[in-house]
Amino acid sequence: MDYSRLDPLISISGEKIETVSDWETFRREEIMVLLSNFIYGVRPMEKPDDMTFTVDKIQENYMGFPIVRKDITISFLGFSMEFQLFLPQATYKKKPVPVFLHVLNETSMLKYDPINTPDNTFLPIAEITKRGYGCAVMSTLNVSPDWTHRPEFKKGVFRAVQPDVSRRDNRSWATISGWAYGASRVMDYLETDGDVEHTKVAIVGHSRAGKTALWGAATDERFALSISNDSGCSGAAYTRGITEGREHIKDINISNWFCGNYHNFDDREEMLPCDQHMLLAAIAPRPLYVKSNVEDVWAGPDEELLSCRLASPVYELYGLKGVVADEKIEINKPYHEGTIAYHRAPGDHNLDANDWSMFMDFADKYLK
Repeated sequence: MDYSRLDPLISISGEKIETVSDWETFRREEIMVLLSNFIYGVRPMEKPDDMTFTVDKIQENYMGFPIVRKDITISFLGFSMEFQLFLPQATYKKKPVPVFLHVLNETSMLKYDPINTPDNTFLPIAEITKRGYGCAVMSTLNVSPDWTHRPEFKKGVFRAVQPDVSRRDNRSWATISGWAYGASRVMDYLETDGDVEHTKVAIVGHSRAGKTALWGAATDERFALSISNDSGCSGAAYTRGITEGREHIKDINISNWFCGNYHNFDDREEMLPCDQHMLLAAIAPRPLYVKSNVEDVWAGPDEELLSCRLASPVYELYGLKGVVADEKIEINKPYHEGTIAYHRAPGDHNLDANDWSMFMDFADKYLK
């Protein structure tokens, strides 16, 4: 396959990008316009002016664990969204801590209920706080309904920010972008909390929330680290992949996660003017972690790694290593040498405590 046509370091006009200045001034901006207009949609508004924060409840030694739980409500434009912030009891009110902001999708919330079971394996809040990190948990349903609820962009954050749906067009933002917008509003709060080291916040997500974590980091440079777990098609995976049995654009577009223009490429992926390695490149020079599962063929683990390799030259432009990984990937081996980290776990579409241990090992290098 010829990857040169979508070289992240060659501009639309054919100019070779050779300096960080040219990348940041020209090429990155081109890429963000392409990703916004053809995949994720264009937001009608960034940070609202009337935002307020309310700490509704604080519980120390939460459920018998050395954890502080804060329940927080963010309000703007007549809309309110809640999230939870978990902090290590040992450092509470003594020193700020780095934080993982976990975007929790509906399926994972119903299956694991990590907010009320801090010792679960999917999102092991007890272990995360034991390692000296905080963990903010943003349920996607608190921002906007998922596609199974068919919101037609009339509910949640969409109703607040763009109440007149007649103004929508094929470039308008969709659900993944709405969730990323919500994550940025959580980040707005974290900047105000003295218990949080707000310059050291990582955004994390699994599956469709992994897609959100990547787009959230690309659109909000305050996130110091992005971690995507099994984000697959329209997440970390190279779209033009050839692995048999993997998801394609026409499969994912049964949702309302992406803008109307994306549907034009359901059977014409080769015509898409951008690809997912360009999304990863847009996060540079900040550290990035992509994780796959061996049996999760639908998400395209080989294509996820390929995107990491194709995004690496942009990191190298900054004098950093991109992904440093073996040609033949060893299972459960953390490839942490580069600024793009990668590992591939056994099993199918999942996230567990072992993955989190590797995420935190990598985060220790940048957030502590």
